[in-house]
Amino acid sequence: MHATVETADDAAVVYLDGRLTFAENGAFRQVVEELQQVDHSQVVIDLSRLDFIDSAGLGMLLVARDLVAAHGGGVALRHAAGQVGRMLHLAKFGDFFAMDGGCAQV
Repeated sequence: MHATVETADDAAVVYLDGRLTFAENGAFRQVVEELQQVDHSQVVIDLSRLDFIDSAGLGMLLVARDLVAAHGGGVALRHAAGQVGRMLHLAKFGDFFAMDGGCAQV
């Protein structure tokens, strides 16, 4: 996984590339720690370049949501497609996150 964080006027946008699995746990935690340093209450995680996510990756997204919420913020997921979109749909992540750009249906 490779992550890039950009700041916009009202949000921090995280672009994830590659795979989000247990193997990327350390790298993803570093991204979350970086988000805590950014002075934005809203975080958007762009999944358009993410090829694969497993249950550990889903858990990491939930951890990020909880940490941002603990500081009064919110997390939105956007542009999930393919296998990633199907996993988010199956896990009913629309119940836990704002889904900007939707997610693929099964």
